[in-house]
Amino acid sequence: MQKADARAQPLAAGIDALICVLVAVGVSGCGLTGLAAGQLALINRQVPLERALREERDPERRALLAEVPSILAFAEEVVGLHVGRSYRGYYATDQKGLTYVVTACAQTQFEPYSWWFPIAGDVEYRSYWDEADAQDEAARLSAAGYDTWISPSRAYSSLGILRDPISSTMMRDGLPSFVDVLIHELSHAKLYIPGQTDWNEALASFVGERGAERYFEVQRFAQSDVREQMRQRAERKRNFDKSVERAYAQLDALYASDVTTERKLSARQRVFDELERELRESFPSDDPTQWRMNNARLVHFHRYTANNATLAELWSSSGREFRRFWQLAEDHAKRAFD
Repeated sequence: MQKADARAQPLAAGIDALICVLVAVGVSGCGLTGLAAGQLALINRQVPLERALREERDPERRALLAEVPSILAFAEEVVGLHVGRSYRGYYATDQKGLTYVVTACAQTQFEPYSWWFPIAGDVEYRSYWDEADAQDEAARLSAAGYDTWISPSRAYSSLGILRDPISSTMMRDGLPSFVDVLIHELSHAKLYIPGQTDWNEALASFVGERGAERYFEVQRFAQSDVREQMRQRAERKRNFDKSVERAYAQLDALYASDVTTERKLSARQRVFDELERELRESFPSDDPTQWRMNNARLVHFHRYTANNATLAELWSSSGREFRRFWQLAEDHAKRAFD
């Protein structure tokens, strides 16, 4: 689901694609028809990569499209992923996001609101194809007393079930981000644990980052500036993660304390203010309003880093070899979530 540089934007709306499959075979539910229609649009309106390369007029997009076969081959041969029919087509859109992701959380506890879906189980975010629908859901949850956040998602995974396309929204941050996003999305189809949102997103993010690092180690990138871009990108992400985790730990301790709800709400705002200041300094070119914080946004950012220590340990134990890492990750998931 959702990651522009270190911003940890949602990447995937993959859970909802499972629902689309169920809708297609006759399972009904509130709001699911819109999800199915959106998924069908992705399938029916994408064009083959070869045609997209001929027709695309933007030189940067064309260069990224030309890189796709190499990325997919690397994903299969080195990272150990199965590509199948996915990412063989191209879907262009002028929308801010491919989907719009709603996250909600209690105001004085890190207890995310969850939605239950067939097969996928409980999921701590919900994606909408129409931004207005996402706003309606966020308004409903806000009225019920939750912190809410809506974010445009740049990419989509159906966990290998459907013909997911390359989308123009995946290309907005250059080649390093594009490689990371594509490997991230393919990773969801490799190992996905129903009901374990934090694990699924952290795992895919970790593999996307390690995969992108390895991808640019080959000789053909030796004379380009992409390795420096990767270094700067990794540094920004480390600083971002430190700021987020520090704020999360402070608030987690505050919420567990015996102080009144009123004092918790007052004290949490000071933590949010400090985090917003740090992020504005780290990303001075961004619109300052982009970094407004609440529990929903912070719990989403935390989701992508919550299992970093475990994943780093598994990566080290694997000897930094992807196929061994996948086996260790699967073994860990069986022990932790069965």
